[in-house]
Amino acid sequence: MKTLKAVLAEMILPFICCWFFMSVLVDIIAIPTVFKYISNMEEAGKIGMTVFHRFNCFEIFFGVFILLGLFSKSQKLKFLISIASFLFLLSLFYTFYMTPMITEASIRLHSVAATDPAYEMIRSEHTTYHNLYRYFDTTKLFVLLFFAGMMIRLNIKEGKNV
Repeated sequence: MKTLKAVLAEMILPFICCWFFMSVLVDIIAIPTVFKYISNMEEAGKIGMTVFHRFNCFEIFFGVFILLGLFSKSQKLKFLISIASFLFLLSLFYTFYMTPMITEASIRLHSVAATDPAYEMIRSEHTTYHNLYRYFDTTKLFVLLFFAGMMIRLNIKEGKNV
């Protein structure tokens, strides 16, 4: 049990860095590439939502193991635990609310003719969810960077090699 706690504590920073770089890969490289090379917006949207849904599962994994690592440390770091809790709750919010809402809005958007009066309302709803998702994801990236910096600082204080 002591070894497991030590491993979890040592994996906090690598998990934070993996989460950050995977987010950058998905947000800045993969999804824009999909929308650039797939001309059918409905298909590109389906691929994007599938990628985000699967990535959200990884985010939950990272959130759980970062929290476990922080709880396994000898000193209780309330500020870092609150940051990790925020990130974990954000990943749950993405997985169980934002991604399904964007997916549902996308499906409704593509099932209505562009001339239908409901189309503009659905498009507006979709845009609102999409912009909110982007805002939260940008916030997440900055929080992950800050969190990594705090963990590096803590490791230096503890005299560990980073």
